[in-house]
Amino acid sequence: MPVKNAKETNFLSGKYEVIDPKFGGEYNRVELDLGCGKGGFSLEVAKRNPDTIVLAADIKASRLQKINNKAALMKISNLETIRVMAWDLIAYQLPNDCLDRVHILCPDPWPKFKHKGHRLVTSEFLGAVTRVLKNGGILHLSTDDRPYVAWMKEAISGLSQYIPFEEGIDDVKDIETEFERHYVEVGKGVVHMTFKLSK
Repeated sequence: MPVKNAKETNFLSGKYEVIDPKFGGEYNRVELDLGCGKGGFSLEVAKRNPDTIVLAADIKASRLQKINNKAALMKISNLETIRVMAWDLIAYQLPNDCLDRVHILCPDPWPKFKHKGHRLVTSEFLGAVTRVLKNGGILHLSTDDRPYVAWMKEAISGLSQYIPFEEGIDDVKDIETEFERHYVEVGKGVVHMTFKLSK
Protein backbone atom coordinates (compact mmCIF):
# COMPACT_ATOMS: atom_id res chain seq x y z
CA MET A 1 0.00 0.00 0.00
CA PRO A 2 1.41 3.42 -0.87
CA VAL A 3 2.38 6.10 1.61
CA LYS A 4 -0.32 8.77 1.65
CA ASN A 5 1.76 11.87 0.97
CA ALA A 6 -0.37 14.43 2.78
CA LYS A 7 2.66 16.69 3.12
CA GLU A 8 2.40 17.74 -0.52
CA THR A 9 -0.11 20.56 -0.15
CA ASN A 10 -0.43 23.80 -2.04
CA PHE A 11 0.80 26.39 0.44
CA LEU A 12 0.73 29.19 -2.13
CA SER A 13 -2.99 28.80 -2.82
CA GLY A 14 -3.82 28.03 0.80
CA LYS A 15 -5.50 24.77 -0.23
CA TYR A 16 -4.93 21.79 2.01
CA GLU A 17 -5.93 18.23 1.31
CA VAL A 18 -8.53 17.13 3.84
CA ILE A 19 -7.92 13.51 4.73
CA ASP A 20 -10.72 11.00 5.20
CA PRO A 21 -9.58 9.47 8.50
CA LYS A 22 -11.32 6.18 7.67
CA PHE A 23 -9.96 6.09 4.11
CA GLY A 24 -13.33 4.89 2.83
CA GLY A 25 -13.47 1.95 5.21
CA GLU A 26 -16.16 0.90 7.68
CA TYR A 27 -14.38 1.25 11.01
CA ASN A 28 -15.80 1.89 14.47
CA ARG A 29 -12.76 3.78 15.74
CA VAL A 30 -9.87 5.90 14.46
CA GLU A 31 -6.53 6.17 16.27
CA LEU A 32 -3.57 8.34 15.35
CA ASP A 33 0.04 7.45 16.15
CA LEU A 34 1.67 10.82 15.55
CA GLY A 35 5.39 10.51 14.93
CA CYS A 36 5.05 6.75 14.60
CA GLY A 37 8.77 6.09 14.08
CA LYS A 38 9.41 2.50 13.05
CA GLY A 39 5.76 1.63 13.50
CA GLY A 40 5.87 -1.23 15.99
CA PHE A 41 3.26 0.39 18.19
CA SER A 42 0.95 1.26 15.28
CA LEU A 43 1.15 -2.24 13.83
CA GLU A 44 0.38 -3.93 17.14
CA VAL A 45 -2.60 -1.66 17.87
CA ALA A 46 -3.99 -2.35 14.40
CA LYS A 47 -3.41 -6.10 14.77
CA ARG A 48 -5.30 -6.22 18.07
CA ASN A 49 -8.19 -4.05 16.91
CA PRO A 50 -9.49 -4.98 13.45
CA ASP A 51 -12.51 -2.67 13.89
CA THR A 52 -10.15 0.31 14.35
CA ILE A 53 -8.19 2.10 11.65
CA VAL A 54 -4.77 3.23 12.82
CA LEU A 55 -3.20 6.26 11.16
CA ALA A 56 0.60 6.00 11.36
CA ALA A 57 1.93 9.49 10.67
CA ASP A 58 5.55 10.53 10.28
CA ILE A 59 7.68 12.85 8.18
CA LYS A 60 10.14 10.15 7.02
CA ALA A 61 8.88 8.34 3.94
CA SER A 62 11.47 5.56 4.25
CA ARG A 63 10.13 4.63 7.69
CA LEU A 64 6.56 4.62 6.44
CA GLN A 65 7.37 2.38 3.48
CA LYS A 66 8.94 -0.15 5.85
CA ILE A 67 5.79 -0.04 7.98
CA ASN A 68 3.71 -0.71 4.86
CA ASN A 69 5.92 -3.68 4.03
CA LYS A 70 5.51 -5.08 7.54
CA ALA A 71 1.75 -4.55 7.44
CA ALA A 72 1.55 -6.49 4.17
CA LEU A 73 3.58 -9.37 5.61
CA MET A 74 1.39 -9.41 8.75
CA LYS A 75 -1.77 -9.16 6.61
CA ILE A 76 -2.84 -6.01 8.46
CA SER A 77 -5.27 -3.99 6.33
CA ASN A 78 -6.55 -1.49 8.93
CA LEU A 79 -3.45 0.71 9.03
CA GLU A 80 -2.75 3.74 6.84
CA THR A 81 0.60 5.51 6.69
CA ILE A 82 0.63 9.27 6.17
CA ARG A 83 3.71 11.35 5.39
CA VAL A 84 2.90 14.68 6.94
CA MET A 85 4.00 17.51 9.19
CA ALA A 86 2.29 17.15 12.58
CA TRP A 87 0.99 20.72 12.70
CA ASP A 88 -0.48 20.48 9.19
CA LEU A 89 -2.28 17.24 9.98
CA ILE A 90 -3.81 18.52 13.21
CA ALA A 91 -4.52 22.10 12.16
CA TYR A 92 -5.86 21.58 8.62
CA GLN A 93 -5.90 18.10 7.18
CA LEU A 94 -8.16 16.13 9.48
CA PRO A 95 -11.87 16.92 9.95
CA ASN A 96 -13.29 17.99 13.30
CA ASP A 97 -14.05 15.38 15.95
CA CYS A 98 -12.69 12.43 13.98
CA LEU A 99 -10.18 10.73 16.32
CA ASP A 100 -10.92 8.41 19.22
CA ARG A 101 -7.35 8.35 20.51
CA VAL A 102 -4.10 10.17 19.77
CA HIS A 103 -0.71 8.76 20.73
CA ILE A 104 2.35 11.04 20.84
CA LEU A 105 5.04 8.69 22.07
CA CYS A 106 8.60 9.74 22.88
CA PRO A 107 8.75 12.77 20.59
CA ASP A 108 12.13 14.43 20.12
CA PRO A 109 12.73 16.24 23.44
CA TRP A 110 15.01 18.89 21.90
CA PRO A 111 16.94 18.99 25.19
CA LYS A 112 19.11 22.02 24.49
CA PHE A 113 17.61 25.27 25.77
CA LYS A 114 18.01 27.01 22.41
CA HIS A 115 16.07 24.20 20.69
CA LYS A 116 13.04 24.10 23.01
CA GLY A 117 11.00 26.08 20.51
CA HIS A 118 11.07 23.01 18.25
CA ARG A 119 9.22 20.81 20.75
CA LEU A 120 5.95 19.39 19.43
CA VAL A 121 4.13 19.14 22.75
CA THR A 122 3.15 22.70 23.65
CA SER A 123 -0.07 24.14 25.01
CA GLU A 124 -0.77 25.55 21.54
CA PHE A 125 -0.40 22.17 19.86
CA LEU A 126 -2.41 20.30 22.49
CA GLY A 127 -5.09 22.96 22.16
CA ALA A 128 -5.19 22.29 18.42
CA VAL A 129 -5.58 18.56 19.08
CA THR A 130 -8.91 19.27 20.79
CA ARG A 131 -10.35 20.12 17.37
CA VAL A 132 -9.77 16.66 15.91
CA LEU A 133 -10.21 14.57 19.06
CA LYS A 134 -13.76 13.45 19.81
CA ASN A 135 -15.50 14.36 23.05
CA GLY A 136 -14.38 11.63 25.43
CA GLY A 137 -11.38 10.87 23.23
CA ILE A 138 -8.01 9.94 24.70
CA LEU A 139 -4.69 11.77 24.48
CA HIS A 140 -1.67 9.58 25.26
CA LEU A 141 1.73 11.21 25.79
CA SER A 142 5.04 9.62 26.74
CA THR A 143 8.70 10.57 27.05
CA ASP A 144 11.92 9.22 28.50
CA ASP A 145 13.27 12.73 29.07
CA ARG A 146 12.57 13.93 32.64
CA PRO A 147 12.67 17.66 31.84
CA TYR A 148 10.22 17.00 29.00
CA VAL A 149 7.86 15.29 31.48
CA ALA A 150 7.67 18.53 33.44
CA TRP A 151 7.30 20.51 30.19
CA MET A 152 4.40 18.30 29.04
CA LYS A 153 2.63 18.61 32.38
CA GLU A 154 3.00 22.38 32.26
CA ALA A 155 1.78 22.50 28.66
CA ILE A 156 -1.43 20.65 29.45
CA SER A 157 -2.07 22.17 32.88
CA GLY A 158 -3.84 25.23 31.46
CA LEU A 159 -6.13 23.19 29.21
CA SER A 160 -9.06 22.26 31.45
CA GLN A 161 -10.64 20.16 28.68
CA TYR A 162 -8.05 17.46 29.36
CA ILE A 163 -8.84 15.35 32.42
CA PRO A 164 -6.26 12.84 33.71
CA PHE A 165 -7.49 9.36 32.82
CA GLU A 166 -4.98 6.56 33.37
CA GLU A 167 -7.41 3.87 32.22
CA GLY A 168 -7.37 5.38 28.73
CA ILE A 169 -4.52 3.11 27.63
CA ASP A 170 -5.25 -0.05 29.62
CA ASP A 171 -5.56 -2.05 26.39
CA VAL A 172 -2.21 -0.89 24.96
CA LYS A 173 0.00 -0.13 27.95
CA ASP A 174 1.95 -3.35 27.41
CA ILE A 175 2.94 -2.31 23.87
CA GLU A 176 6.36 -0.68 23.72
CA THR A 177 7.66 1.36 20.82
CA GLU A 178 11.10 0.47 19.48
CA PHE A 179 12.43 3.62 21.15
CA GLU A 180 10.87 2.66 24.49
CA ARG A 181 12.41 -0.80 24.40
CA HIS A 182 15.80 0.77 23.80
CA TYR A 183 15.37 3.22 26.68
CA VAL A 184 14.33 0.43 29.04
CA GLU A 185 17.33 -1.67 27.99
CA VAL A 186 19.73 1.15 28.87
CA GLY A 187 18.02 1.73 32.21
CA LYS A 188 15.88 4.76 31.33
CA GLY A 189 12.21 4.53 32.23
CA VAL A 190 9.49 6.02 30.05
CA VAL A 191 6.72 8.10 31.63
CA HIS A 192 3.21 7.79 30.17
CA MET A 193 0.45 10.37 30.69
CA THR A 194 -3.13 9.87 29.61
CA PHE A 195 -6.03 12.31 29.42
CA LYS A 196 -9.68 12.23 28.42
CA LEU A 197 -11.07 15.17 26.45
CA SER A 198 -14.23 16.82 27.77
CA LYS A 199 -15.62 19.40 25.35
